[in-house]
This record gives sequence, structure tokens and C-alpha cells, in this order.
Amino acid sequence: MGARRVDQVPESGLALTVLGSGGPFLREDLVPRRMSSAYVVWLDGRARLLVDAGGGVFHGLAHLTEHAGRSFDVNDLDAVVLTHLHADHSGGLPPVVFAMLMAGRDRPLQVRGPSAGDRQPGIEEVCDLLFGSQGAWRYLHRFDRFALEVADAPSDTGDPTIHRTLDLGELQVTSVGVPHGVVPSIGLRVGAGEASIAFSGDVCGLHGPLIRLAKDTDLFVHDLSLPERQVPHGHLHAKPSEVGEHAHRSGTQALLLTHLMPALEPELDDALGIVADHYRGPTMVAEDGASYAIG
Repeated sequence: MGARRVDQVPESGLALTVLGSGGPFLREDLVPRRMSSAYVVWLDGRARLLVDAGGGVFHGLAHLTEHAGRSFDVNDLDAVVLTHLHADHSGGLPPVVFAMLMAGRDRPLQVRGPSAGDRQPGIEEVCDLLFGSQGAWRYLHRFDRFALEVADAPSDTGDPTIHRTLDLGELQVTSVGVPHGVVPSIGLRVGAGEASIAFSGDVCGLHGPLIRLAKDTDLFVHDLSLPERQVPHGHLHAKPSEVGEHAHRSGTQALLLTHLMPALEPELDDALGIVADHYRGPTMVAEDGASYAIG
């Protein structure tokens, strides 16, 4: 069990393709260049779930067949789950929905995301602001052939409950609230049979419920945004030592580091060394377009 990088998504089982492994920064001088957060979860050779929809997701989906070595139709997707509603994780949702409409979608799209916090809206309110009868893209309010079925996932970080967030038959999604400043956020676990992937989303500090959510997963996709030292925005993201502790305590079989930002890239080797001081399992750095077989 575990995860391995592959050139082609397998015909059977669970798999993952990274569309975007970066954050909200535009930097042409950094190599590799990274689009904002987005991931496709495959099951039995079909793209079933989009996790996050940051900037560049439309471009990433347009090239998904090339990256994954497996045919893709945007209407294969059953659901979109957003870990939180910062623009670098959610801003690409409207173009994806419009693409589904233009491709003749004839069944509902499930949309999930965090519930509202004291100072920030949840996914239900955001989708109403985008697609509602008085929304910014109100022309998408009345679909000819399909509807958005939107529901909040509890995001209270004081609630350790692991919630059943989405039931797609053989593909199940559970979630728990995770801390990310004042922004409501959720971590995810996606499972099919005995195979499973956890997503930290953006998270700060050590968080016991996230560790429980990721317990014994095949792959833990974790935010590694910034170096160990104090830097701007550092209070919003787990330090490399905390990333390693999350992976170690969860017992995950493999760790995939993502959401890399410019302050980290020149110090990436140092950060990887700190992670390795805490977690001794296989550790990979995400790249846009890379695919992984799970389990």
C-alpha cells in the first residue's frame, strides 16, 4: 500500500493528478512554475472528484488527458470539494461550471466546502453570491439540464467530529474543520475500498482532528507553504516540523508536499530535511501535471 508516481493513471483503483501545486503568488523567475491548488481524484480510470479549483484549473483540466494518459471529459466529474474559499483554492469554480454547461451536462454537480465562520461566508453563501438569482454570474442560475447541489461541511475547529461530507457510492469523502486564520477551512479524506488519500488543505499548527482524519492513509497531501523561520503569512500555515509531525502521527504510508510558495522554494531542501526529522516515510514534492497511483 502507499502511493507511487505514474506516467499513466491506471485503469483500476484510486489515483490522483495534481493540477496546481502552488499558492497565490505569480513569479516568472521560479522553476518549476506552479498554478494554484487543484487536484483530480480518479477511480477506475475515470475522473470523479475535483478537490480545490484555484487559478489555472481550467487550463489544467484542458491538459488533463495529456498529463494523466487517460481520456477525460469535464462532465465525468461527479463533484467539486473546496477545502476553503481563498481565491487560490476556489476562484476557478465558475469557469468549470460554465464548461460543464457548454458540454451539455445533464446531471447534478455536487459542490461541498466549509461552513461559514464569524467573519467569512461558507460554500452555500458563496455559491449563491456567484450563481444565485441575484449573483455575479446569474445567467448560470437556471441550468437547462443540471443543477448545483451545494452543502456546507462543518468547519468549526473546536469540533473534533469527522463528518461524512459526500457519498459518491464507491467513493466516500469525510472532513474535519482545520485552523487557517479566520478563514473557515476543512481537511479531507477520500476513500475507495481500502485505498485512501488525505488532504490537509491550508492548515496552521498541529491539529489532532486532522491527524485522526489522515490515520493510516495511503497518501497524505499536505500544505508545505513556508520555511520554518518566521516569515510573512507564517501564522496561516504549518511549519515544516509540524507537517512532519502530522504525517508521523497519522501513520500515513506516503507524504505529498504541495502549495509551495516563493518564500519556501529557495529553502526547500532545508524544509525537506526538517520534515524528514519527524517523518521517515516516502516523501514527494508535488509538481503540476504529476499523477499518482494510490494503494
